[in-house]
Amino acid sequence: MATQFGFLPSWPLQASPSLWVAVALIAAVLVGELFAKTGWLPRMTGYVLTGLAAGPGMLAVVGGSTSTEWRVIIELALGILLFELGTRVNLRWLMTNRWLVVSSLLEASLSFATVYLILRYFGTREAIAATAATIAMATSPSVVMRIAAELRAQGQVTERLMLHTALNTIYAAVGVNLMVGVLHHEFRGSLVEAVVYPAYLLCGSVLAGAGFALVFRRLERWLGDHEEVLSFLLLGMIALTVSVSAMLRVPPLLPLLLAGIVVRQIRGRPLVYPPHFGSAGAVLIIVMFVVSGMSIPMDQLARGAAVAAALVCGRVLAKIVGVTAIARPSGASWRQAAALGVALAPMSGVALLLTLDTATLFPEFGASVMSALLGAIVVLELAGPVMTFAALKLAGEHHR
Repeated sequence: MATQFGFLPSWPLQASPSLWVAVALIAAVLVGELFAKTGWLPRMTGYVLTGLAAGPGMLAVVGGSTSTEWRVIIELALGILLFELGTRVNLRWLMTNRWLVVSSLLEASLSFATVYLILRYFGTREAIAATAATIAMATSPSVVMRIAAELRAQGQVTERLMLHTALNTIYAAVGVNLMVGVLHHEFRGSLVEAVVYPAYLLCGSVLAGAGFALVFRRLERWLGDHEEVLSFLLLGMIALTVSVSAMLRVPPLLPLLLAGIVVRQIRGRPLVYPPHFGSAGAVLIIVMFVVSGMSIPMDQLARGAAVAAALVCGRVLAKIVGVTAIARPSGASWRQAAALGVALAPMSGVALLLTLDTATLFPEFGASVMSALLGAIVVLELAGPVMTFAALKLAGEHHR
């Protein structure tokens, strides 16, 4: 009898890893839509919450971790968002209104100083506290871009939010590269590596970003205004940049942001392709939020809960104070400045990758500091999108 029905599956059924990935994605989309129907919660919160609920155990079931296959997905999705963000940055606006630069520098500096002082108060070593504070300057580009796209937001607050987010990402990425040199000198005792390694990372990032922009611009002129073809081309070039950066051991995030900025300046106008370059990019973004939620080691968070709470409160307050202090000179109303300060709260993919990379390079980074940073990232990965969502709606710039 058994041979007659050999075509039937064995019992109990053996689920393939792809089944669990599909279940997680379906759950994330449904939870995201449930949140969206409330009118005051963004879809993204549902995606991240689903990932957190699934936990790191899901990654073990489906195979891989943030340092292998899944990291590529996070970097590729972040690369799409960072390039898109870069194309929204208008450097001519910065030249016309220098107070925007002052506002950005003040907000980032206050964020750095606040986080640094909090960590020093809790006994963290100077170099480690400075590195963590540099990471904390970053506003999540993935959250900002997704919320702006979801709300179809347009206006002064939205444009300033894009600008501040891009600049904060540059400050954090460049700053961490420089701090790597300091950490090399402190923990490895190598002065040569302390100088050469950051220089290699920065030069590699600038060259990769400029090369990407110039090649894309030439291909764009050759192909003409074929939106679909150019979207596919961009996705391919972003994937290529992520892969080449991995081979060269240069983080791909800064090159792709710089590439977007250079493309915008060469073209003189922003790209008008679909958000995230079509449905393929949009799917990658959803996967990134789910996987980033899964990637948080929840077992480490309890150890740094008190410090994380202090970091979250101090960082959010610093960003609000930083932008409101320069509100009038920069041409913004108090309401717009307050909304901008709140909207800058999210901390997600970029901060997560910078934290994990630094901890991998330097185990001396310490479990307590890493737990505090990861705790702050979790809180602001969940609360941050809601804050940005509410801020843009209160500013009256949503058109959903």
